[in-house]
Amino acid sequence: MKSPYALVFDLGNVLLPINLDKTYEAFASYSNAFNAAEIKQITADEGLWVNYESGIQTDFEFQKSISDRFNLSCNSTQFQVAFNALLLGFDQDTCQYIRSLQSSFPLFLLSNTSKIHSDVFLNPTFPNFNVFDAFQQIHFSFEMGLVKPNQAIYQQVVQQNQLENHQIVFFDDNFSNIESAKEFGWDAVLINPSTAFTQIQHHIQNLC
Repeated sequence: MKSPYALVFDLGNVLLPINLDKTYEAFASYSNAFNAAEIKQITADEGLWVNYESGIQTDFEFQKSISDRFNLSCNSTQFQVAFNALLLGFDQDTCQYIRSLQSSFPLFLLSNTSKIHSDVFLNPTFPNFNVFDAFQQIHFSFEMGLVKPNQAIYQQVVQQNQLENHQIVFFDDNFSNIESAKEFGWDAVLINPSTAFTQIQHHIQNLC
């Protein structure tokens, strides 16, 4: 019998460890006007990545907007290396566990991310331990034209995958995303990045 549950996973700090501070520090190394703490605060306050992760900006437009805002002196390659500095790499045990779930649950990925980042973690040279093969469908915000916590992004996932009759369990590390998913009707689990693997295992064990 097929499971009545469908599992939807965020990527960053749920399956893929990231450290945003590494990118802010890398940008700061190219700026003579802002330090890493200031870049972090301004990025959050002004939502500087939202348009890019929504697919509104091109790679070039995003690089120019960030470079102009923080007075960065770097070329395109240096910018991309700095922007990708936050990607820490997958944990093999986590990836193996996620792959083991595909025989019991329909699995989906829903991530606020960008083309620059996806070009890295989807690249065969990046050690992702084939975790992406486990998902029936992968949803990236920059391809969908929406970002979480906009509930329209959850609606897209439901409609595109015909999940109306499933009980959807969503794992994300962002409180706003979790709250909006709950309001939409999903069972949403707030993940602490430091205990992500244990939390995911525990919650799924309780579904079985």
